[in-house]
Amino acid sequence: MLDEAKMQRLAMIQYTYTMAIDQSHKPEPLNMVSILLFHDAVELFLALASEHLDAGKTGQAFMTYWESINQKLPGKDFGQKDSMTRLNAARSNWKHHGIRLPTAEIDVFRTNVATFFRENTPKVFGVAFEAISMATLVQDEEIRDRLLKAEQLSSTGEIKSALKETAIAFQDLLYRFEWRAMEQNSILLHGVSSRRFSHIESTAPKELSRFAKEIERELDTLHNQVKLLSLGIDYRRYIRFQWLIPIVHLMSSGTYEAFGDGHGQSHQDYLFCYQFVIECALRLQEIQFS
Repeated sequence: MLDEAKMQRLAMIQYTYTMAIDQSHKPEPLNMVSILLFHDAVELFLALASEHLDAGKTGQAFMTYWESINQKLPGKDFGQKDSMTRLNAARSNWKHHGIRLPTAEIDVFRTNVATFFRENTPKVFGVAFEAISMATLVQDEEIRDRLLKAEQLSSTGEIKSALKETAIAFQDLLYRFEWRAMEQNSILLHGVSSRRFSHIESTAPKELSRFAKEIERELDTLHNQVKLLSLGIDYRRYIRFQWLIPIVHLMSSGTYEAFGDGHGQSHQDYLFCYQFVIECALRLQEIQFS
């Protein structure tokens, strides 16, 4: 049974891997960064595997891990050495000599790294790579459960339902944070809490009511932008996230309802949204109220 510390390290490896996947789908030459991230994810895994199996010191040369790890595996079948040798060479050529790869080769490495994790994780750690959850990094139990539900839905191909759960998780994450901020009743936290109810529209003269309504809408948008930026949330990624997910509202009953489907269609869209919520949760966890 893996302890919590190792599970969290595996979750961080999976997080690095998902970042690499996202980067690999970007246009040339931006997709070359994925080679560095794929290599980092594999190397982090090799170091943890070596430590877990007590196979020798970590920090050894990338390709020497196979020999030391195989000495500890009963079947001596730690796999994908040849494909990872090519990845290591591609990473070195890019990092030290600026030699780029065509998109088709990056696609091959994406498949190779996926196979590396799928084959070797159960051999070393006794769990499937797909069973490792980045949601374990999230402290809030309610948010974590939403993300775990999204994982289950995505694993069965229910992408729209998975996107709905990530949308609700994000909305609930902000709501819970704002509630804690309001409880502090500090002027320093007004910018990251919900905008207070305004009487501008209701008190404006009838002939100015439409104008007042537009003012209210713009102030709400501005407040939301300032809040997200103040919390360190990447606003460009937030815009993409909002484009992919359905609209979510907290109802008077205390439950969340989703409206529409959003524009997300693929597993890649889901991975982006899932990863975005994880990142936001980790950022908000850094903020201490006491």
